[in-house]
Amino acid sequence: MRLGSLLFSVAAVASLLIATQGCAILGGTDSTKEEKLCTPGAYVFCRCADRTPGTKLCKEDAKSFDACMTDDSGECVGGEVDDPQTNEPIPPAGDDDDDEVPPGKASPLDSCPGKSTAVQPGADIKLEGDTSTATGDRKGRQGACAVGAGGNDHVYRLIPSGSGSLDVKVQGEGGLDPVAYVRSTCDDEESQVVCGPPSGNKLAQFKLNVVTGKEYFLFVDGASASAGKYVANLKLTTGSFCGDGKVDTNEACDDGNKVEDDGCSNDCKKVNGNPTTGGGCAEGGHPVDVWTGQTVTGSGSTNGYGNAWTAPSAACDTGLTNNYQDHIYAVTPHATGNLVVTLSAPAVGTLPNLMLSARRTCASATPATSNMCANNGGVGAGETMTFSVTKDTKVFVGVDGGGTTNNKGDYSISFRLQ
Repeated sequence: MRLGSLLFSVAAVASLLIATQGCAILGGTDSTKEEKLCTPGAYVFCRCADRTPGTKLCKEDAKSFDACMTDDSGECVGGEVDDPQTNEPIPPAGDDDDDEVPPGKASPLDSCPGKSTAVQPGADIKLEGDTSTATGDRKGRQGACAVGAGGNDHVYRLIPSGSGSLDVKVQGEGGLDPVAYVRSTCDDEESQVVCGPPSGNKLAQFKLNVVTGKEYFLFVDGASASAGKYVANLKLTTGSFCGDGKVDTNEACDDGNKVEDDGCSNDCKKVNGNPTTGGGCAEGGHPVDVWTGQTVTGSGSTNGYGNAWTAPSAACDTGLTNNYQDHIYAVTPHATGNLVVTLSAPAVGTLPNLMLSARRTCASATPATSNMCANNGGVGAGETMTFSVTKDTKVFVGVDGGGTTNNKGDYSISFRLQ
């Protein structure tokens, strides 16, 4: 080879190296690229200020998220707080990676909280498994569902990203006669909320109302200690319902559950009970929603509360001051009209000398007018007051003890918007 050709070859190689390095400098290396935080379109865990678990959606830039959500009404109350599980991915439903569990490590299906599974509205979700080698330490709580005692079982931690009706069907194969049930707390048998008992065709099925962001624990179990393969099909259809935490038309209340006498009845029609909100203005007042032509009834007591309202307005003063314990209601009228509030004796017991008063501003009696109180009856007598209200403008009603004597006790109450 000639010297000139050799020099040319060396120069070409050098130029190529310089060009390559230049491209690396101009274009950057992999180490300088900004790391993605999440997979666009995927849901991750988040936690609200009140410790309620929620979900948030990864945006297209893979570096930011939609707001943390727990229900259809919007963002979680108080905003999001950091938590050890924050930004932990929720695996897509049906993404079964149990065969990839490292040797010596238990499958997430075999212990609480179970395998985390995102449940997206409208999606046809398919879960497949085999309980043949699973643990068998759980059972249904009652009746036909208790036949799962001793059977191998799998557990899924379901996180719905919409509120509505969840349809669950579990089809057993081979020797498995499935039992399927859902708990609100994974390790608590008493928290079971619904169950699909075994059937003659090896199909366990049920429907369950679920709320966005809340955790639900689905167990696939075997009747009479049976075990084997199964296919579970889930579908979430969004819609409102009593117990979703959102007051719908003609509901008197909705506190997010189906528990009786906790301030709202399990049909969302009555304001029964004495929740902490009834303690006064700082607690917000016991919520009541009223609709035109409907009467909302309730039962309550002043026994467990303090003295939030120390005096009625001057216009309402009938010679007695409300110096005893009181139960405060926050009433939202859904039309402009007149609100009629009636206090009466309970079905059992004697009504003490209680009085009614109302305020347009909870912390101040000044805006009240003469018709916004009632203290006309004696011991055992009821009271009624009628005053004007404006659509969607909250007013406050207090059941109080008149005078300085021991005027406290149980009562029945009704609210009517006309």
